[in-house]
Amino acid sequence: MRIYIREKHGRKFFIPVPLSIASLGCRIASYAIEKSGKHLSQEQRDIIDCIDFDELARSIKYLRGYRGLKLVEVTSADGDEVTITL
Repeated sequence: MRIYIREKHGRKFFIPVPLSIASLGCRIASYAIEKSGKHLSQEQRDIIDCIDFDELARSIKYLRGYRGLKLVEVTSADGDEVTITL
């Protein structure tokens, strides 16, 4: 996975993230939220409960066959851009 960030002032960032690390990160996030969920506000819990991190980690395995697919392409009103590509 590749994360591209371009700021309005011309600064560019490129962050390569191996899919295995992304999958591991989802599993760690699931565990961390399970253990520290009591410290979250009700609004934060409602938002996080909508995300199934274990299912997300499993689905990353299937995304390997779609290299080059743009998952996110966002441009802010200030001109900053973020693109996440497999």
